[in-house]
Amino acid sequence: MSLPGLIMGLVIVIGVILFIASPLLQQSRTATTDQVLIEKQRERLLIVYERVLGNIRDLDEDYTTQKISSDDYAAEREVWVQRGIQVLKTLDEVDARHSITTSSMPDDIDRAIDTRIEAAVAAYRAKANT
Repeated sequence: MSLPGLIMGLVIVIGVILFIASPLLQQSRTATTDQVLIEKQRERLLIVYERVLGNIRDLDEDYTTQKISSDDYAAEREVWVQRGIQVLKTLDEVDARHSITTSSMPDDIDRAIDTRIEAAVAAYRAKANT
């Protein structure tokens, strides 16, 4: 066999080995992948929140320059405020989930879960008493 043939055979064997081993190498990255996904979700939520704030500012400006009526202004502003509230709640949930998943101590996770359960029970009892 010639030298170029050996080199090509070696390149093909190395390529096949890398192709087969790539899933094994990617499994070690799953922990960091989860963190990256959480950060991307958080960034997207912040972008949406900035858009909501911009829309509210534009709406306020349109109202002060009398481009829209007060009834339309009140209705539109309420819609955008509710969207902002939804985004902030979702952002809080993402942050809470991120703090639970990044905790290294199992006791911390258990305490965080117990605290959230207790808060949910207290909210339910307060709503039932009302």
